[in-house]
Amino acid sequence: MVTQELENTITREEFSSEADVLRNIVEWSKDRPAWQRDALRRLVIQGELTESDIDELYALCKDPNLTSDPLTEDHIGTQRSAAPTVALKNIRRVQNVNALAESQSLNFIPLGVTIVYGDNGAGKSGYVRILRKTCRARRVRGKSEQILPNVYQNSSTPQRAELEYEAGGQTQRSEWNNTEPAAELLSEISVFDSRTANVHVEETNDIAYTPYPMKLLKSLVDTCKIIKDKIDADIAVIKAQTPKSISAPPCSPNTTTGKLISSLNKDTNEDSVDALATLSEDELSRLTNVASDVAQDPKTAARKLLAQKTRLETLHATLNKLADAIEPANGDKLASLFKDLKIKSEAAKLAARDLSKVDPLGGVGSATWQKLWEAARAYSTGDAYPQQGFPVTSDKSRCVLCQQDLNQDAAQRLRSFEEFVQSKTQQEEIAAREAFEGFKFTLALTKISREQLIADKKFATDELGNADLATRISEFTTRAHWRIRAILRANADVDHLNPTLSDVGLDKFIDELDSRAVALLAEDGSEVRIKLRTELAELQDRRSLHGIKQDVVAEISRLKNISELEAARKDVRHSGITTKNTALSKALITDRLCARFAREIDHLNLAGLAIELKREQSKDGDSRFKISLIDSASSNAGDVLSEGEYRCVALAGFMAELATNESSSGIIFDDPVSSLDHLHRDAIAKRLAKEGLRRQVIIFTHDLPFLFLLRNACNNVEPQEQKTEIALRHIQKRQSTPGYCRNEAPDRAQNATSRITTMRSHLTNTRIQYEQDPDGTPWLITTRGLIDSLRQTWETAVEDAISPVLRTFSSKVNTKGFAKLTAITQEDAETMRTHYGQCSVLLHKVSEAMNPVAPSPDEIEAELDALTSWLRSVTDRQQLV
Repeated sequence: MVTQELENTITREEFSSEADVLRNIVEWSKDRPAWQRDALRRLVIQGELTESDIDELYALCKDPNLTSDPLTEDHIGTQRSAAPTVALKNIRRVQNVNALAESQSLNFIPLGVTIVYGDNGAGKSGYVRILRKTCRARRVRGKSEQILPNVYQNSSTPQRAELEYEAGGQTQRSEWNNTEPAAELLSEISVFDSRTANVHVEETNDIAYTPYPMKLLKSLVDTCKIIKDKIDADIAVIKAQTPKSISAPPCSPNTTTGKLISSLNKDTNEDSVDALATLSEDELSRLTNVASDVAQDPKTAARKLLAQKTRLETLHATLNKLADAIEPANGDKLASLFKDLKIKSEAAKLAARDLSKVDPLGGVGSATWQKLWEAARAYSTGDAYPQQGFPVTSDKSRCVLCQQDLNQDAAQRLRSFEEFVQSKTQQEEIAAREAFEGFKFTLALTKISREQLIADKKFATDELGNADLATRISEFTTRAHWRIRAILRANADVDHLNPTLSDVGLDKFIDELDSRAVALLAEDGSEVRIKLRTELAELQDRRSLHGIKQDVVAEISRLKNISELEAARKDVRHSGITTKNTALSKALITDRLCARFAREIDHLNLAGLAIELKREQSKDGDSRFKISLIDSASSNAGDVLSEGEYRCVALAGFMAELATNESSSGIIFDDPVSSLDHLHRDAIAKRLAKEGLRRQVIIFTHDLPFLFLLRNACNNVEPQEQKTEIALRHIQKRQSTPGYCRNEAPDRAQNATSRITTMRSHLTNTRIQYEQDPDGTPWLITTRGLIDSLRQTWETAVEDAISPVLRTFSSKVNTKGFAKLTAITQEDAETMRTHYGQCSVLLHKVSEAMNPVAPSPDEIEAELDALTSWLRSVTDRQQLV
C-alpha cells in the first residue's frame, strides 16, 4: 500500500527535465543509510565504483559513524529549467594542466559550430578535460576525472584556467581550479562522449536506453548487491569450515603455536600472534643448527662441533690479544714512554753540550759519537789493552782511535768522555729508549697475517655456515690493524675507531657449540635430549605460523566482525530503491521523449532501419527501455546494427535528452565520429550543423576529413539550405610543448585566399633577409618554403574553383553548381598552368646543388599577385552564373 502511494505521488509530479529528477533523488536520499548517500555521490562524480570505493563503502556500511560525504545538489551539477542560455566564449590562461602551453586563448563563437582541430598529442585532450570538469559531462565508467599537472616540470603552481561565457546575453568570467567546483551556470553546457551515453548493449545483446537518473539508481542497487554479497561471503566463511591452515594446522598441539591456534577467539591479541610468528636471525640460525644436530649421528656430530669449538677458542684467543693491544691504556703507555724518552734525551743533550764546550769538535754525545765511542771501547778492551780498563791513559799509552801517544790533555779528554758515557743522564736515556722501542716493537708484532685472516673467514663461512660472522671477524681485525698503525704513528692513543671484540660474538658461538655437543652426547631419553627436541618443535611450529599468520589474523578479524556484519545486513536491502526507480521512470520516460528519440533516429538515417524506444519491465532497480526494430520485434537490435549505427543511436539518445530539456545552451563533442566510416560521419556532420542553427556547438576532432564534412554541412544545412555560422580553430604542438592555440583553420584546411594572406605577411616579415644578403642561406631557405607553399596554394585555388560541384573529402557531387564551372575559360587554364609551372622553375633554381639562385621578393610578390588576380577573376565570374 505504501509503495503504491509512493508511485502515485511521484507520478503526479511533473518532471520537465532530467535535472528535476536528479534533484528529487537528492531529496529522497536524505532518508537512506549514510553509506548509500556516499555511494550516490561517488557514482555521480566517477561514473563507476572502484574496488577501493567498494571497500570504503563496505567499511561505512559496517560502521555508520565513520566520516562520509553524502550526495548534494552541488554534486549533480545539472541543468535547471529556469536557467539562461549559456555559451562559452573562450578558455585562456591555462596553467599547470598536463603540459599545455600557458598564456594561450581558445575562442568560440556563441552561436553556430566551432571546430577545434588538433593532431594527436597537440594538446586538444587537455582542453577537453577542463571542459569535462567545468561543464555537464557524464563520467566515463571506471575512470576518474583527474587532471594531471605538468609532470615534466614538477611545478607547485595551482592548476587553473579562466573561462569567459555568455549567460542570458551577459558576458561573465569564471576562474577554474582543480580543487573547487566550477561556476554553477557552466553546468548548463553539455559534453557528449559516446562512451558515456545512456545507450548500451545488454548481455542478451538487446540495445537498451536508460536515462541517467535510472542508471544512477540501478548502480546503487548493484552496489547493494555487491555489499550484501561481501557480507554473506564473510559470514559464510566464518560459519563454514575454516581454512585447513587453521582447522588442521601443520604444527604440534602441545607447542605454544599449536595451543594458540586451537584456542583462537575474537579477543586473541594480534600482536602476540605477530611476535610468535616472527623469528629473529639468531632463532632462524638456531633452528637450522638444531634440525641438523637431530638429523645426524650424535657422536659424529658432537666431535665435529667440539673441533669447531676448539678452532673458535683459538681464534678468540688470537683476537683477544689483538683487542688488548688496541686498548687506550696501551696508547697512553706508549705516549708516556715516548714522553719519558724525550725528557731524558734532552737531559743527555745538555750534558753533552757542556762537554762540547771544551772540545774543538761539535757533536760530542750524539748518537753517532756514542757508536764511535762504544767501538773504541770494544777495540781497547778486546784487542789493544785487553787486561786494562777503558780508557787506558797511563804513560806511554796510545789513543785507540788515532794510534798516537797520549799527552796529558788528550788523556784527560778521554777520561772526561768516559765519565760522560757512564754518567746517570746517559744511562737513563739509554734505558728510556730501550723501554720505548721495546714496547713499540711488541705492539707492532701484535697482528694477524693476511693468510690467517682468509683462513678464519673461510672457516666461519664454509664450516660454520655463517657469512655474517666471517664479516664481523674481518671488520674487527681490519679496524684493529688500522688502530695499531695509527697509535704507532702518533706514539700515543688516537681518536680512532676502537672496535670491540664482544661485537664479533665469538663467545656466544662457542657456548652454542658447546651446548649442542653436550646435548648430542647425552642419553636419548635424558632431559637434555628431550629439551632439544622440544626446542626444535617450538621453532619449527613458529616458522610454520609465520607462513599462515595472515590466515590466523584473518580468522581473528572475522570473529570480531561477525556481529557487526549481521547488524549491517539490514542496510543493504534494495527494495526501496527499486520502488523509487520504477516510480521515477514513469514520470520521466514520457511519450514526448520516445517521440523525440524516434525523430533523432530518423535524422541520422540509419540505412532505413526503423527503431523505437519501448518500456520494459523493471527489475531490481533497473528501469529498462528497450531499443527495438519496429518491423522485427523478435530480433535483437544489437545483432543488426553495425558499430557506426550503434554510435549514431548513442548520439540520438543524447540529442533526445537535450530536446526534452528546452535549453538552448551550448553542447561540446569530443571526437564524436572516431572510428566511423564516411557515411556515418556525413550523417553526424549534417545533424550537428543543423543543431548549430539554434545553439552553440563545439566540436573537438583530430579527423581532418570530418572537419571538411562539417564545414560543407554548415554551408548548406538541409532541407532549407540555410547556412550555419562556422569558425575553425587549431591546437598544435610547437617543438615539445602542446597546447598552442591558433584562432584560425589548420593550414591543410585553409582556402586559397587565407593561404595567400599568410604568405604575403611572411614575405613582408622576411624581406629584410634579402636586403641584408640576397645570396645568403637564410633568404634561400625562406624562398624555398614560400615557393613550395605557392605551388600548394595554386592546387588549393583549383580545388576552390571546382568546389561548387565537388569539395574535398566529399563523396557527393553537387549538380546544382555544375553551371558555375562554365565560368572557367581556356585562358584561365593556361594562366594557371603557366604560373604553376613557374613555381616549379623557381623551386628548381633554388634547389640547384652547385649554384642555387634565389628569386627576389618582388618576383615572389608578382607571382602572389598573379594568383590573387586569377582567383578573384574566377570567383567573381562564378558568382554571376
